[in-house]
Amino acid sequence: MAAPIQLTRTHRILIGVVVAGAVVIAGIGFAGSYAAVRELALKKGFGNFSYVFPIGIDAGICVLLALDLLLTWIRIPFPLLRQTAWLLTAATIAFNGAALCRSFILSVVRSAAPFPRPATSATEGAPSVGAQAHSLTCLA
Repeated sequence: MAAPIQLTRTHRILIGVVVAGAVVIAGIGFAGSYAAVRELALKKGFGNFSYVFPIGIDAGICVLLALDLLLTWIRIPFPLLRQTAWLLTAATIAFNGAALCRSFILSVVRSAAPFPRPATSATEGAPSVGAQAHSLTCLA
């Protein structure tokens, strides 16, 4: 088995840039999605719950993906968590599209563009987390 990768200063800077970029993209996506989904929830009669409904969906996505990464890291993969997060992501995209149904092109661009990035980042990170956990376990 190959030795674990030693991170240089350049690697750490690059990781910082990727993390900062992902946070900015996720923040922009969340802000736009929150407004659209809250507006839809208000129209559908959710009342005061409409203020926390979009947060609950996005928090669910984040928690499920984080739990998937954690379980993969400790070598107890549970793929259903990732698929459930994808289902919540699809629901959020559908809610955004429904809130913006005035223009089909506008609804597709605004609702679908921001979401694949954070979900893909976490999903693609799971195999590397598992590989790193295996490397660390072998060293112990």
